[in-house]
Amino acid sequence: MDVSVVLPTLNEAQNIESLVDSLEAVLKKAKLTSELIIVDDESEDGTAAIARKLNTRYGNIKTLVRTVRDGAGAAHLHGYKNARGKIVISMESDNSCDVDDLPTIVQKINAGYDLVVASRYAKAGSTNKSAANMIISRLGNIFISTISGIRISDFTIAYRGFRREIIERVECREKDGNPFLMEFILKANRAGYKKITEIPTVYREREFGVSKNKLIKAIPRTFFAAVRITLTGA
Repeated sequence: MDVSVVLPTLNEAQNIESLVDSLEAVLKKAKLTSELIIVDDESEDGTAAIARKLNTRYGNIKTLVRTVRDGAGAAHLHGYKNARGKIVISMESDNSCDVDDLPTIVQKINAGYDLVVASRYAKAGSTNKSAANMIISRLGNIFISTISGIRISDFTIAYRGFRREIIERVECREKDGNPFLMEFILKANRAGYKKITEIPTVYREREFGVSKNKLIKAIPRTFFAAVRITLTGA
């Protein structure tokens, strides 16, 4: 199998069907054999039921329901560990990620890269986050790049692809979204997967539903985790 797409969900009933339809169209056009892994944290709005119904349409959707809500990072990791594709792609499930970038990520990995990030801050990338949020996020990512020596501009976006073998070489301890997403890249690099690059992406804030990413909580946890990993590797 070429690609596993991991989609953590929590109350994404308004978004999941349109996202899956878009992904399936892109994957079919790119002629990629694939599976979609929807990791649902016991949504109250029927997200998992919609995902199961979508599988009757497409036949390649696996729905995993977690009974413990211990963070988006933990949900990502659960999906990673259940992936069967040679390449694992993860993204947010709220239609904020441009699915048309997926084939480019796959092409980069097939060309020899270990991990490819779809960056909001790369040249030609963009985001419609508020100015304050964008400045805070941008400065935080510059800090992580500086202390880690990894020359990418976006460590905390969920949209990235990597070789599945990395999962077996990286042990992550962060459970929340942003700290985990950053940790995975830093630890992959420390494990010897140093061919890390980025492509520009256009990121748009969700139209439906409520964001679960709490920036105030994420900032200090991501900062201290980045320092810890840089100094100790743990």
